[in-house]
Amino acid sequence: MKAVRYHQYGAVEVLRYEEAPTPDVSADEVLIKVAATAFNPADAMLRMGVMKDILPLELPFIPNVDVSGVIEKIGESVNGFQFGDKVFAFLDMTKNGAAAEYVVCKADDVALAPENIDLQDAAALPGGAMTAWQGLFDHGNLQSGQRVLITAAAGGVGSIAVQLAKWKGAYVIGTASEESISALQDLGIDEIINYKNELIEEKLTEKVDLIFNLSPLSSEEVTKLLLLLKDGGTLVSAYNPADEDVAKNLGVHVVRMGVQRNAKQLSQIADIVDQGHVKPFITERLALKELAAVHEKVGQTRGKILLLVNDLV
Repeated sequence: MKAVRYHQYGAVEVLRYEEAPTPDVSADEVLIKVAATAFNPADAMLRMGVMKDILPLELPFIPNVDVSGVIEKIGESVNGFQFGDKVFAFLDMTKNGAAAEYVVCKADDVALAPENIDLQDAAALPGGAMTAWQGLFDHGNLQSGQRVLITAAAGGVGSIAVQLAKWKGAYVIGTASEESISALQDLGIDEIINYKNELIEEKLTEKVDLIFNLSPLSSEEVTKLLLLLKDGGTLVSAYNPADEDVAKNLGVHVVRMGVQRNAKQLSQIADIVDQGHVKPFITERLALKELAAVHEKVGQTRGKILLLVNDLV
């Protein structure tokens, strides 16, 4: 099969579009013929070796944790799936990923894909939607009628978080650049703060119940956001954490989160997509062989960049 792999950690140049062996399927796994995959900033961090001490990889390695596709082969102990099922998944980032024509993964990580969007487009959802769901609901306990501030609201996670928060019935405020304003308005956001020329603390007219930080701010900057929370409110950060002592003194809560694989939540998200409440925010669609060019754009992207692999109907 064709795949993008790297044989050593390093700069973008280590990524190679080349032939690789099609993976074997163990008893509890499925083989997915990949329709598409999506880029995540974590893929670039893994490639650079930033996390090799915590998440060591077996090289050569195929990146990409988001996938949509069709079940091609099923392990002997797998129940609930059949050949030809359209699925999507958030993969184990320490195993070979979806930047390939085929990927194998645990059946427990797989869910049936949404039916009302293109199968390739479904690849833009898993990692971002899981992070958004867990940040807003598992850690943030967001409720209808509450006010939530989402930083980097136009990113791959933020754009889904905006829609999930609106689905829940929250009042949603987001930070973004001017280029993203119209797209976020289309997603139903209530207020936008242009982080390039507006200060959050000056634009916010009322404190919020929840802050979901998706910006790579320093811990000092994240800690300053605590002043914007109502008494008893929560700040969930997917990047640097806020100071817990400051939070305690202010009477608020802080959570530093990392996303966890959860196929049950993916199934819930697929239902919400099919109901029309959430749609992927895809800004580019490229061929898989162009993945290296996408890695060059780390920190400069909006929404999701999709890598198209097989045109599966």
